[in-house]
Amino acid sequence: MARISIGTMVLGLLIAICCTATIAHSKEWTVGDAKGWSFRVAGWESGLAIHTGDTLVFKYNPKEHNVVQVDEKSYNACSVSGRLSGDYNSGNDHIRVGRGKSFFICSFAGHCEQGMKIAITPE
Repeated sequence: MARISIGTMVLGLLIAICCTATIAHSKEWTVGDAKGWSFRVAGWESGLAIHTGDTLVFKYNPKEHNVVQVDEKSYNACSVSGRLSGDYNSGNDHIRVGRGKSFFICSFAGHCEQGMKIAITPE
């Protein structure tokens, strides 16, 4: 019968505790709350304690909208020229918040200009 050393058991327990602590602190945020990813959602993120590792959930009709991660210049110009990701277009996109600022827009014509954009600065 194989024997496991106390050190190996303690190490395994510590790893399990660390993983659980990381998972317990991450949070899912539905962008736009109940109205979802829609017009005039810009500013929804203001005052929220969004952290690196949290998940943004974009809910929308994929025939009418999409989500594109862009750089800050493109965000301000409502342009996809500084695209950092491909189009998310499932209607239920889950995007993990990375370090530093993140910018998201809808690339359908005129939608960003109508407030379909958010800027995330994790705490």
